[in-house]
Amino acid sequence: MSADQACLCCRRQKRKCDKILPRCTLCKRLNKPCDYLLPAEAPRLLSLPDWADLTPSNLRHTLEAQVSLIVGDGLQLQAAAASYFRTIHTWFPIMSETCYNIRLSNVRVQMATAPSDLSILTLCMALVCKEPVGEELPLSTRSMYASLKSFVALLEAMGTNSLEMLQGRLLLTIFEIGHAMYPAAYVSTAANVRTAISLGINAPCDDPRKVFWDPQKAEEAQQIWRGIAITDRYVSLENGQAPSTYKGRPIDAVDSNKDTEDWAKVEMDSFTKLTHASQLLDQALVHVHVTQSRSLFDGVEAVRILKSMTSFLSTFQSGDSNPHPLSDSALALCRSAMLETLEVGSHTYIPDNECCIHTSLNILKSLVYEIARGVETSPPVETASLSVFLPHCLYKAAMVCLNDTRLAGGVDPEPSIRPLKALLGYLGMRWLAARCYLAKIETAQETCNL
Repeated sequence: MSADQACLCCRRQKRKCDKILPRCTLCKRLNKPCDYLLPAEAPRLLSLPDWADLTPSNLRHTLEAQVSLIVGDGLQLQAAAASYFRTIHTWFPIMSETCYNIRLSNVRVQMATAPSDLSILTLCMALVCKEPVGEELPLSTRSMYASLKSFVALLEAMGTNSLEMLQGRLLLTIFEIGHAMYPAAYVSTAANVRTAISLGINAPCDDPRKVFWDPQKAEEAQQIWRGIAITDRYVSLENGQAPSTYKGRPIDAVDSNKDTEDWAKVEMDSFTKLTHASQLLDQALVHVHVTQSRSLFDGVEAVRILKSMTSFLSTFQSGDSNPHPLSDSALALCRSAMLETLEVGSHTYIPDNECCIHTSLNILKSLVYEIARGVETSPPVETASLSVFLPHCLYKAAMVCLNDTRLAGGVDPEPSIRPLKALLGYLGMRWLAARCYLAKIETAQETCNL
């Protein structure tokens, strides 16, 4: 779909514009803002209704007007949805594209006001697709985010809760994780767990059908719970805490008691793999948390976790090729889990077991080398399709490398970590969390005079 005229940026620069919506090819390649509206026509966020007029009906009409102003109507709305399903949905499929489009069609056919939860979901889909400009989020994006948080709080106060609302909240959490909005992301994830429980979707895998009569709704509910558990574990990784969903129900499509040595023989889609990786991360974080808080090291548990991770990582190998760090969220998450576990093992005093410490160090160095070697290939995907779960393992690998260099002394770490920093810079074009990690690495270099 294309616009009737060139975008403002191309018009100002007097360059040829291909007029593709929602962002022309040239602006996308240059990572520039792309707007087809004149400044006077730029959409403005609507204010919340006055308290005296704050009714479900007024809020519903206000949210629909927000969708019209920010996302658009008709073809523009379709294009925005298509952009979401082409990018975010590929690595975080918590909703059905068919079901979403049917909901929109039903509203248009019946000429009715869209339900508030559907409007919230539509706006959250649009928000999570927005990219930084330079090294920060545009003011309009930050304003949209703040407004959506307010609308969600209002609907929650009015007693509104549904799968659509939860999907929207989960996308807001993804936005917060991706742009390093803490403690907001950490708090939001915990709230999502409670919201899901109130809807009854944290039941065992075969139970959602008893709560949602529609099989498609039941499937969406299962995917949403997986998404909640994954995000909860990832924010816990970044905050150095044990996950909120720990000791919750098994969320894997494959039997959680299955011998992990057989994982390579099991057919899994990418989201199921990501779920498995997050479960391994859950185990690693709990092990690390217990070890650090009680000064106890359970060698048997550590070996079991590492064995499971090694088996799972083998499912990504294809012949002699080395997987690219941007190729899969599950790969990145599993590597993060292994780095966390090995780092604790290599720095924990284990009486009469120096061999265990040296083994942890050797595997740690091997994994860092593997990640750095994989980084040397060109990024395989466009920035819009990059996952929020990718930056941590790159950051952790760089910090491990810096620490090893500091201990060794007299060795320049820059050649080893340069590709990791470069890839974080590339990721930072999509998610600001990667830029934050890059800044932490550079600060560590300056502090250690490396």
